[in-house]
Amino acid sequence: MAGEAWAQDPQFSQFYAAPLYHNPAFTGAAHKGRLVGNYRNQWPSIPGAFVTTSFSFDNYFKSYNSGFGLVATRDQAGSGGLSTTSLSLNYAYEINFSSQWNGRAGLAFGYSNRNVDFSKLTFRDQLNANFVPIPTSDPAQASFNRAQFFDISSGFLLYSRYIWVGTSVMHMNQPDQSLLGQTAKLPMRITLMAGAKIPLQKRMYGSDYGSKDVEKSISPSILYKRQGDFQQLDLGAYLTVKPLIVGMWYRGLPIANFKKGLYNQDALVWLLGFKHDFFSVGYSYDLTISKLGPGTAGSHEISISYEFDNPKRRKKKVSPIPCPKF
Repeated sequence: MAGEAWAQDPQFSQFYAAPLYHNPAFTGAAHKGRLVGNYRNQWPSIPGAFVTTSFSFDNYFKSYNSGFGLVATRDQAGSGGLSTTSLSLNYAYEINFSSQWNGRAGLAFGYSNRNVDFSKLTFRDQLNANFVPIPTSDPAQASFNRAQFFDISSGFLLYSRYIWVGTSVMHMNQPDQSLLGQTAKLPMRITLMAGAKIPLQKRMYGSDYGSKDVEKSISPSILYKRQGDFQQLDLGAYLTVKPLIVGMWYRGLPIANFKKGLYNQDALVWLLGFKHDFFSVGYSYDLTISKLGPGTAGSHEISISYEFDNPKRRKKKVSPIPCPKF
């Protein structure tokens, strides 16, 4: 049997909790050191589900108005053991436009390795009456190669105390990711993102935010992404009543169907998070609303973030980007 299949880059429902993965301009945006971990298990009840893990570290150097970071991502897809491991070096430069607005421009230089685990596949000459595994000599195995390629991405971010907007272009050089020695260009992934932080009490920032106050805010956010012929939209908000955070998002874009009769909608996402000082953790569950239905068991995602700072810099007031901290 032969057919066609389409796929895009791995995605995170908690996109706001994987900032460097989506836009290199977020590198150093916390104005301190930051460690972030993201784990996603998509459709676990389907054989050969998709599991993606990402770790990032970034720090801000005020003397250079610059942020430096490192992102490591591993994606495992399908029962054939198709895996992609990527490592990226990120840099962002911060520009002060006025007392209210700052801008950030970022670049990412990455290296990726794609491979297939043939021990998870069964070829025709391995089928025998005794059901005893034997090595394969199928020429199909010899035709597969390990794909290795370099990747270049860029991004821009504009923010004030309460609003942020940004865009990024990943895979600008459209590297060849073919496993068969042919040509399979990786399409550019273009994203547009925006968010806001709306205080639900008068005092929130700087010295006006007393230790007895409990942070209360609502943060709407949106992420539009397009790769090749596919496009998708994440739209929702989260509510913070420190230390608890709850949120809900819709992912889909029904007006942009890739094929007639194939409605472009994916999931409803629920979030529960916890934030204390410099540590935060979030869990989200995707309820599948596409034609795949609830039999997929949805998708599970966990994000963890830890921020640390030089004690000498803690006395200085810094206007933070109002994006989520977890």
